[in-house]
Amino acid sequence: MKFVELAANLDRMEATSSRNELVRILSDVYRASSEDELGPITYLIQGRLAPFFEPVEIGLGPGLLLAAISTAYAAKKEDVVKLNKQTGDLGITAQRLAPASKRKSPTVVEAHARLYEIAKAGGAGSQQKKLDGFTSLLADLDATSAKHLVRITLGKMRLGIGDPTVLDALSFAKKGDRSLRPVLEAAYNRTSDLGLIARTLWERGETGLDALKVRAGHPLRPQLAERLPNPEAVIKKLGTVGVQPKYDGLRVQIHKDGDQVKLFSRNLESWTDAFPELVAAASKLKAKSVILDGEAIAYNPESEEYVPFQETTARRRKEGIQEFAEQVPLRAFVFDVMFRDGTDLTQLPYERRFAIAQELLQKSDTLVTAPLTKTDSAEELTRELLDNISRGLEGVVAKRLDSPYQAGARNFNWVKLKRNTSGQLNDTIDVVLLGYYRGKGKRAEFGAGALLAGVYDSDKDEFVTISKLGTGLSDQGWRDIHRRLTSLEVLEKPARVNSLFVPDAWLKPEIVAEVLADEITPSPRHTAGMSADRSGFALRFPRIVSLRTADKKPEDATSVREIREMFDQQRRR
Repeated sequence: MKFVELAANLDRMEATSSRNELVRILSDVYRASSEDELGPITYLIQGRLAPFFEPVEIGLGPGLLLAAISTAYAAKKEDVVKLNKQTGDLGITAQRLAPASKRKSPTVVEAHARLYEIAKAGGAGSQQKKLDGFTSLLADLDATSAKHLVRITLGKMRLGIGDPTVLDALSFAKKGDRSLRPVLEAAYNRTSDLGLIARTLWERGETGLDALKVRAGHPLRPQLAERLPNPEAVIKKLGTVGVQPKYDGLRVQIHKDGDQVKLFSRNLESWTDAFPELVAAASKLKAKSVILDGEAIAYNPESEEYVPFQETTARRRKEGIQEFAEQVPLRAFVFDVMFRDGTDLTQLPYERRFAIAQELLQKSDTLVTAPLTKTDSAEELTRELLDNISRGLEGVVAKRLDSPYQAGARNFNWVKLKRNTSGQLNDTIDVVLLGYYRGKGKRAEFGAGALLAGVYDSDKDEFVTISKLGTGLSDQGWRDIHRRLTSLEVLEKPARVNSLFVPDAWLKPEIVAEVLADEITPSPRHTAGMSADRSGFALRFPRIVSLRTADKKPEDATSVREIREMFDQQRRR
């Protein structure tokens, strides 16, 4: 497949607001692909060169891309800068300046390989090597291809393609329907590599997907916790449980494979370089290979206290890592082990997995097991909850002691209980910012007066509206968030957004905010949970608690199913 053919299909994807049409176009692309093209295509449509957990970055920012566009098309740099201010999109800028067509287009595989060479360039003069390589590739492309190449390089595809859309497209390409989705999703949950999934399906079919096993170095998609309203409901549903503190830190997956240690975030982003003390501790473990799941939280050794979430997230920065590690070291509270010395442990009962973790970590001061209390008493669970809240933690997580580790699942094997609010809801809700209104009067001076917020409908792979947010931030907070929002503005409603509201500016769904509300109410206007025979849901008196972009992808926002369950729980009280 030529890159120009892929670019034409990317244009078709960009132009549609229908998820079914996105699936159809992408499945057609997959059907037309050879086995060696499947990986590159799958990564490129995500604005990547490799799986998300591999830290492969092209390393060309907007300034260098402007220079490359100028050189490739023999345009004055000041003219390119001026045009880019008009378009507001470096991809469109390149498209306007590039020739409409080329006699010869590189193949997808060749374009991907050349980008990979650019990404791998290092050492003295590496920036110039990257710039020269990209300029050369840009000069070989037609206008449409140039637009998408620039967007791929920036990681801003504007296609509205999420992981479920890719999995559905693969199923349609092979079966003509969604029947392969469960097998594809199970393999993806174990490997977190969509390119690997696509290649394996073509090369080895369904049996090949089943053969993709858990292995160190490849993060599993994390297991997630469900919600119940109170300790009594937890004990009624789960019976005897293991209870652990819910730390306000960063979810971290720790992999050791021989002498190599890798750390991954909840979003499968590589964090290995940011947390040297965790790497050092993991390297000393008495296991050839291991995968641990836990929560990393910054610790102040002088006050012997754990620091707020915002200070923990500051550890992700690229500069001053060693200084941060010495001043505010991290501890990781490990609550699970999924793999050890070549053996997949995910099917073992939780109680057995936790015992293995305890045995493995007994000599470490940096990697420690989270305390575990067993109980079948609602009164004791309540005491555990209140005790942890009194220590400044978020609450507790109750776990079925006989449950397996189900990667990527959110179910009642794990249930979280958090501090109660003054309203009727017992938990905060994570929403995605979908747009904003400029506001009037004083709010107009801030740039944003209110935010359109949504939740994630995992069945349809789309974001649906649930509220407008206008409280919870200081004056400076509104100014700060507006500066962040401007970089995410798009001209039209994104393909994965389902909304009856039209804000002053649409946003690429990216920022996750934690919101507190008094209750969930039926709504004829919001699309969360809306269908032909029922109204949607809205939040009553919502206010912003915090922004969670450090550790949550938009798909990690509260789901429509969770909202419906919270609404039902609220009505039963």
